[in-house]
Amino acid sequence: MKCKYSEYCGGCSMLDLDIGSQLKLKTKSVRELFEPLTNNVTDCFGDYYPLKYRNKIHLCFSELKGKTLIGFYEENSIKVTDLDSCLLFGDWALKLIAILREYVSRFKIRPYNRISGAGILRYAHARCINNRIQLTLVAVTDNFGGRDWLYDKLKETFTEVSLYLNVNKRTDHAVLSDNVKFIKGSKYLKFNFAGVETSFVPNSFLQVNLSIAEKMYKEAINMLGIDEKTTVVDLYSGIGVTSIMFSRLANNVLSIEEVPSATDNAKYMAKLNDAKNIKIMTGKCEEVVGSIRPSDNMVVFTDPARAGMEKSVIDALLKLSPRKMVYMSCNPETCFRDVKQMVDSGKYRLNIVKPYNMFPYTDHLEILCELERL
Repeated sequence: MKCKYSEYCGGCSMLDLDIGSQLKLKTKSVRELFEPLTNNVTDCFGDYYPLKYRNKIHLCFSELKGKTLIGFYEENSIKVTDLDSCLLFGDWALKLIAILREYVSRFKIRPYNRISGAGILRYAHARCINNRIQLTLVAVTDNFGGRDWLYDKLKETFTEVSLYLNVNKRTDHAVLSDNVKFIKGSKYLKFNFAGVETSFVPNSFLQVNLSIAEKMYKEAINMLGIDEKTTVVDLYSGIGVTSIMFSRLANNVLSIEEVPSATDNAKYMAKLNDAKNIKIMTGKCEEVVGSIRPSDNMVVFTDPARAGMEKSVIDALLKLSPRKMVYMSCNPETCFRDVKQMVDSGKYRLNIVKPYNMFPYTDHLEILCELERL
């Protein structure tokens, strides 16, 4: 498969392989990694999902000889590749880029220069689902115009528009700061995902490949063996999509998330879905888990960031001693490290590992691990 940017971008490391070959390589890597713990690693799932699967994009702004560049950073660089196509994003992303080009040109909004400190725009952070778009302009100041024009232009193309501004003066490469301001349109980006009425704001977490994510969440429910007497502890629960899915089968759900804006979003979603058996708890996972009273029919679902779980969280989980745990991870290496600690404790065995092709045409993947108390 050809892409004129692949030499520079680095985002698609497996473009030269068909899906079958990608799945074989990913299966092999997970089997080799988890071999010390189990020989029950399934084939990597996800052979029928097409290109253009990503619902989220981070666009960078730069300037070269007076021309504004909009695209991605080149691999291991801060040089921006100017884009007019991408195989991993739908046509919505190309329409957005065209609108942004017209916007910065019309209103003479210059990209921010890290070295000189001149300019305004740093990034555009966007999600689009069912032709509904949530766009966040990331800039070093809110003192620039044209936002009403931008909103109206987006409305000509997209069914629904949610427009935000993020003022980010940080010196690192973080795309979003905590300073997020709603500008115009719909405050939440709303859609139905796996039967859950979902709504979120720009700094909320959502999987980029919803087709695979739905398969994984439903398999996690199956692995956990949830019934009407089960208490589910949902760690790193974000905006609470999984908590709502669990709540429809369980007695109750303890939904634990450290980020206050995410738990505020989760409370809104719980009301939206009439999920009354969810207790949403804000705080560090190890501290909140340590306050939970154990029960015989308790299970845990955990989906941490790439860095994995802190040792203090693992210690708290071993003390809580749920009958089952399902660990979802986008980083098999840190997942293996954490699962090994639980297996080495002598309290749990690893029943099965299931890889999923969440990120086709890249070397990344997602996995589910099912742990059972001995």
